[in-house]
Order: sequence, then C-alpha cells, then structure tokens
Amino acid sequence: MAKESEVESKDAAAKPGAKADSKVTPNWEQVLYAPERVQKWVKGDLTLQELHAITGPEMLEMAIIGFQMYETGKYAEARTIFEGLASLDPKESYYLTALGAVHLAQENLRDAERAFDSAIKLNPKEIASYVNRGEVFLRQGKVMEAAQDFKKAVDLDPTGKDPLVHRARVLAAAALEAIRGASSANDPKGAKKAAAPAAKPAAKPAPAAAKSTKKK
Repeated sequence: MAKESEVESKDAAAKPGAKADSKVTPNWEQVLYAPERVQKWVKGDLTLQELHAITGPEMLEMAIIGFQMYETGKYAEARTIFEGLASLDPKESYYLTALGAVHLAQENLRDAERAFDSAIKLNPKEIASYVNRGEVFLRQGKVMEAAQDFKKAVDLDPTGKDPLVHRARVLAAAALEAIRGASSANDPKGAKKAAAPAAKPAAKPAPAAAKSTKKK
C-alpha cells in the first residue's frame, strides 16, 4: 500500500501554488505507479483504491453522496458512484450491497442478484444483502429461495434490533402466502410469483467497515 507520506505528497503536489518542502514528493506519480506497485495490483495484492492512494475519508464521502442520490431517486447517478467504488475496492461488501439496491430499484433483477451474491460472499453477516436478495427472488418467482434469505436475515438478528428484520418478516409473509396459494392451486412447479410490498429496497448509509478504511 502507499505510505501515508506518499499520499500527503500526492495531495500537496496536486494543489495549485503548493510550495515545495520536505514532505512534498515532486514525482509522486512515479512513486504511486511504480512498476512494482502496478504489478501488485495486477496480482490482486493491491486494490485500485490503494493503487491510486485514495484515502478512506475520500471513499466515505463518495459513498455518502451515492447514498443520497439513491435516497432521492437519482438511480443512474447512484449506480455510477457505487460501480466506481466497487471497482476501486472490490473487498468492501457495502458498495456491492448498495449497488444491488440500486439495480433492484431499477428492476434490473439479474444484475441485482449478482451484486448481492458477491456482497454475501464478502460479508455473510450483512442483513441488508439477504433482505434485498430475497426480494429479488420473490420478484423472480423463486419463492423458496426468497423465504430462505428472509429466514437468514431474521436469524442474524433474532431480537429484531435492525429495522430491516421487520421488512424481512413482512416479505417472508408474502412468500408464505405465495407458497400456500400455489399449494391450493396444485401448482406442480411450486410457488407462483409473489408480489413484494411496495417499498424502496433496503439500503443503509456507509457502515463502520467502510468508514474506517485507511491507507497504510
């Protein structure tokens, strides 16, 4: 990873009229993009964020803007931001969960499912990913898979402290109703597609994991 002094040097050098001193490295670009660092990025030892020496606070600021865009219905802008963040740091599950929520809001169900799948692989204890993926399954008519995700969300927070657990229970009820309806209709292929409650997909501001991201 880029050293803190390297990051400071990059920031200082980028400012117009910045005076040269002992902390400023005039050739910061050569330092950041030295062949050995680029090779580490190619091998996966460095994220794109680390290669560009983008700090944790800078990433958090972008995530906050993306969340605000999502909240105000500016999905195209939010999608661009979270796609960029996920590319910069593919190890942070929050960016993928947020990107999946944007795709779900836009009814891009396949893209949403892929984003939540990736997020869950990175962080199998994030409730929002299961709730949202369960809703994707529900809209696709995969009611049993949806019910499993909602159950997982509830199991992760049996006391219901997280407000998303209430949404999981509401959606689970919709899934159960669909299963019962399919059984009464003798549907040989299983439950029919269930209508999810009309509500924006679950999304949260940047979590502590993303907020505490720092360059070493």
